[in-house]
Parts: sequence; structure tokens; C-alpha cells
Amino acid sequence: MNLPTTIKQLNEFAIQLNAKKYEHVPPHAVPRPKALSDKDANSLTASVLFDFIHIRGGYAFRVNNMGVYDAKRGVYRKGGTIKGIPDIIGLIDGRFIGIEIKFGSDRMSADQMEMKREIESNGGVYIVAKRYEQYVFDLANAFGVGVLEL
Repeated sequence: MNLPTTIKQLNEFAIQLNAKKYEHVPPHAVPRPKALSDKDANSLTASVLFDFIHIRGGYAFRVNNMGVYDAKRGVYRKGGTIKGIPDIIGLIDGRFIGIEIKFGSDRMSADQMEMKREIESNGGVYIVAKRYEQYVFDLANAFGVGVLEL
């Protein structure tokens, strides 16, 4: 069975997975999963995470590297993460993967470029995802076509 390579296929696959989850529930009562997209950075992040965990069988989580708003001082305080850490980090087939989400005109910072070099020089995989289809293509290049088939 081929795994999804487009957002449309990803949504269809999510509906199929959801139907299996609720197999003893009448079809009209099965809740529809939230629609996945890559129309903005947050949607792309959610789509990549869903795909990576529920479809490719990896383990991953989103790293919140934003500052924290301090209402008393009226400013953002520095977050507790290392500069340049990818938005999503995980494991698949025993290998570390870092996925940096970039949308629109976003570009990688010097810290992110250095983190990419560090991850790759230690045998990890680093992907810069700008669109869902491109993420799938880069994942297949890094891990082989096996990530495209069940």
C-alpha cells in the first residue's frame, strides 16, 4: 500500500485511520479528523507531525522555542531551548531526525545552519520543510522508498 505523498492523500489517509479507530461506531457517528494542510507554518507543522508519527511510524515532538511573555515586565523572556534547534525532533528507524519548518520567505538563521551541520555530521537527518510534498520527497531521499510504502 502506498503512503500519502500529497496533502489531499494525507487527509484521505487520516479519514481511513480514523474509521479504523472507530470501527464499532456507525459511519454517520464517526467524528471527522481535523483537516490537515500546508497553507501556513502552524498547519505545515501539524501535518508533518501527524504524518511522521501516525503514517511513517516515527516518534517525534514539536519543540517550542519561542520566548515566554512576561506580563509583569511587558516583555518576552528568552526561551529555554538551544539556539537553532529544529522545530520538530524525532526518531525513525533508529535514526535521529530534525525537521525545520520554513514557510513563505522564512530563511534559516546562522544558528540553524550550524545545528544542521552538527546533526548531519553525527549521522542524523536534517530536513527543511517548506511544503508537505517536499518533506515527503526529502524523507524518502534520506530513508529510502520504504517510507513511502506499507
